[in-house]
Amino acid sequence: DRISPAAPHTLDGSAYMSTASYNDNGVIIDLSQDYEGIQWMQLNVPGSPVIVEANTVEYRWGSRYTIYTGLPGVVGWNWHQRQQRAIIPSTKITDRVEEIRQFYLTTDVEETLHFIEKYQVAYIIVGQLENLYYPGEGLEKFRDFNGVYWNTVFQNETTTIYQVRRSNGS
Repeated sequence: DRISPAAPHTLDGSAYMSTASYNDNGVIIDLSQDYEGIQWMQLNVPGSPVIVEANTVEYRWGSRYTIYTGLPGVVGWNWHQRQQRAIIPSTKITDRVEEIRQFYLTTDVEETLHFIEKYQVAYIIVGQLENLYYPGEGLEKFRDFNGVYWNTVFQNETTTIYQVRRSNGS
């Protein structure tokens, strides 16, 4: 169970993350790392920029930044999106899930930049969940092109948040 007995008693629905962990397919994820990143975004990100983060099957830890910040994501929660958009083919949603997977796995920077432009992504999340679901060389591009196409704006032990640089240098 991810709720730790050490969790603070509060009306803040995210506070439990500061002391909790989550077991995803036998890998223990320290939720405090995401909690710090989520708090940073809540305090420092104005407006409603689009973020990209790991997408998982329903009722797992995926889409945690969109859930806890209220910021729009490339897909959001897969099942909710399919329910709310029942009049369109579900492939419109599942195709985006696949595009997110490819975004994290590809080593092709042009493909990565095309995805960012297509969905107007402003922030990229690379944490424990992204490392678990999208292992391999594809994640190295974020570190390798830091300062070129995106900048690190938050980092702790296991989570890095990158802000996409726009053509005007921001």
